[in-house]
Amino acid sequence: MAKNLSTTVAVYDDQGAAEKDWDAIEVSAKSGGIDLADAALIRRNLDGSVTTVRRQSHHGWGKGAIAGAMVGLVFPPSLIGSAVVGAAGGGVVARLSRKVDRGDIKDLGEVMDSGDVDMVIVTDENSVKTVVDLLEGAKRTLTKASSTAEEVREAMNADGTAEGTSSS
Repeated sequence: MAKNLSTTVAVYDDQGAAEKDWDAIEVSAKSGGIDLADAALIRRNLDGSVTTVRRQSHHGWGKGAIAGAMVGLVFPPSLIGSAVVGAAGGGVVARLSRKVDRGDIKDLGEVMDSGDVDMVIVTDENSVKTVVDLLEGAKRTLTKASSTAEEVREAMNADGTAEGTSSS
């Protein structure tokens, strides 16, 4: 049976609050409280571009690659530092875009535009409530279905971008 993934975006005005929530997500993932596929913490720069603050993966798909691909769906390429997308190249972003609803991408982008620091968290859909509960410092959160783990794995592996997938 396909595992369904969800993307949660948390928006912050303060990087310190985002870092505190990041640590809570990490502790929960390491203890098995949530099934974290991937996460990225990004900061919007004064010129409107975005850069990576932190990336993490718990399924061997490349550090921050899935979350980076989700960021790549939201922001125009001209605003994204190459480090944001991480192991997810343009081909991965293009393939993943065919798996994610365009309305959901628009909604995620609007939420991300409302803060200075954003956390993008990709989890199993059963972990969403716990994830949202852990985001105590966020001024706003939004969760959307991403796709299945198999679809993401397919997009990640089509050009050899990520290796070492786990069975889920």
